[in-house]
Amino acid sequence: MNKRPRHRRLMRYYLFRTRRVSRRQLGSWEDWKLRAVFWIGAVLVGLLVVAFAWVAELASHTFIQIHEQSPLLPVLITPLGMLIIVWLMRQLGTESQGSGIPQVLVVLKQRYHWLRPTFLSLRVIFGKFILTCLGLLCGASIGREGPSVHMGAAMMYSVGRLGRLNQKYVDNSLIVAGGAAGVSAAFNAPLAGIVFAIEELSGSFEQRTSGTLILAIILSGVVVLMIMGHYSFFGHPEGALDITRDWAAIGVTGLVCGLFGGLFSRLLIKGSQFLSPYARAHPYRVVLMCALVLVLLGLLTGGATYGSGYEQASTLLDGEHPGNWSFALAKMSATLVSYFTGIPGGLFSPSLAAGAGFGNVIGGFFPESSLVGITLVAMAAFLAGVIQRPITSFVIVMELTGNRHDILLPLMAGAFLATAVAKIVWARPLYDSLAERLSDGRGMALEKPREKAEDGGAERAAGKESERQLPG
Repeated sequence: MNKRPRHRRLMRYYLFRTRRVSRRQLGSWEDWKLRAVFWIGAVLVGLLVVAFAWVAELASHTFIQIHEQSPLLPVLITPLGMLIIVWLMRQLGTESQGSGIPQVLVVLKQRYHWLRPTFLSLRVIFGKFILTCLGLLCGASIGREGPSVHMGAAMMYSVGRLGRLNQKYVDNSLIVAGGAAGVSAAFNAPLAGIVFAIEELSGSFEQRTSGTLILAIILSGVVVLMIMGHYSFFGHPEGALDITRDWAAIGVTGLVCGLFGGLFSRLLIKGSQFLSPYARAHPYRVVLMCALVLVLLGLLTGGATYGSGYEQASTLLDGEHPGNWSFALAKMSATLVSYFTGIPGGLFSPSLAAGAGFGNVIGGFFPESSLVGITLVAMAAFLAGVIQRPITSFVIVMELTGNRHDILLPLMAGAFLATAVAKIVWARPLYDSLAERLSDGRGMALEKPREKAEDGGAERAAGKESERQLPG
């Protein structure tokens, strides 16, 4: 009499266990919703960065054509253009100023999570896109990689808010994935994006979403690959180094580039601190002064210091045009004064160009070693000295030059040595220092208003407060 009920109980138990195993294998509705948000966000980031790259390149080439028509035209265009950019930035919101990576690092901190709707809004994407392209149109020494990180993080965060994900830990992963996807799409370098996520944003790298995060970074790179095709940012320069034979050249390159990279970081932080009171009191005067210095450097170098530096770095990688100290030092100075204006723009491309300038000079002292190889090591070393992220630096240079594994060990050695030397000149990584200054160096500018936190309008009030107090 009890066999049949027992058989039914066993069948029900078996079906229940089967459903549990299937659900565990396939994932719940929330799991698929999470994946969909990451994948859709990655595709949108890829499309956004491709559009940004196309418009930015068009702006750069337009300025080059203007300069070729008359080297004196930038005397008028550059100061006037930068004044207009700063005016527009103050209208659209000053949270779009600068590189964008410090803003991403700040909002990843739990203390400043309430700033995310302000620093990662669709308005920031629009402002960063337009103002960075305008900066390149008027000849500023800026790159588009930092803004790509900021726009990628903002896009992914906005998609996450539209998706209404319930998991509290997902927001950080979305921001990290968006920022890293921005690097991946900007350089067409998925590996660099993954390394950047781990090395620069590792404090918020969630293990629970790590697989989905990495897939999103790769997906954004695939989108760029489908649209732009397979290409290397700097082509495939020919030049190899043997770390056992060329150790002296690699060592000197790492030491020199680390020294100047750390000096660049120190001057950028200290210069920003020095100019900050004047920028708050007289923003347009500071911008005009920096623009005039930028124009003077352009006149002295025949226009070599204008723009991101991509053309100059590509020329130096040919190995047929010997460089000199003046270009590398002038490019450093042009990038500094461009950053001091507060206009949106990144530091990666100008740093790679300055590093190529240093490498081309150092290579002249080692005629038995490959000049192109030393230039590649100098690019990775100077970038590592500036941002103090050696793995990100040498992976970027490796992917930008066609994944050349024959020079991997020299790139690694130069980047790690440069980072160690740069820490002697400036102890903290550059973007950490800028994020710390953004969060703590402005006093109450980023403090959450207590009296408005109770009525549900804290985020809107805080956004307006930070927008009003951030310097232009």
